[in-house]
Amino acid sequence: MTANSADQTFDWATMAALDQEGQNGAVTAAYAAIAEQDEATREKTLAASIEQIYRMPDEKLRSMTEARLRAWMNLPEDKAATVGNSFETVMDKMPVDIAMRRVTVVQSVAFKFNAEDLEHLQHIVPRVLGDAPLAVPSMAMGEGKAKPWWKFWAKD
Repeated sequence: MTANSADQTFDWATMAALDQEGQNGAVTAAYAAIAEQDEATREKTLAASIEQIYRMPDEKLRSMTEARLRAWMNLPEDKAATVGNSFETVMDKMPVDIAMRRVTVVQSVAFKFNAEDLEHLQHIVPRVLGDAPLAVPSMAMGEGKAKPWWKFWAKD
């Protein structure tokens, strides 16, 4: 991370090269600094970060997404809400290919978190998981009873 006058530029590629623990710390520090920026600067910084991070290969994108979500859980709630809601505002303006990657990556990374963490994330940034319901362990483990295919018309 380097500072350029009042604006800050973050080296997301270098952060992505770290192991997960290193990413978690670096990304948390970056989002803490971004939360301190004024709204216009914050949105500009987040737009640049989204453009860079969402163009990374899938593995790096997943690990950086996990680091972002963990950062928001580790920041004080007011700072996490500030940066998280600005992130959502900026994401709404992104090209469709980035929006589609976001949906799939966030949902796949969400399974790494327990229900309490997901509830905490949605409390801080309500749209963090999009419009999807909270992921529950039974969704990941395939628990539950599926109805027979021929009862597609039945309402459980």
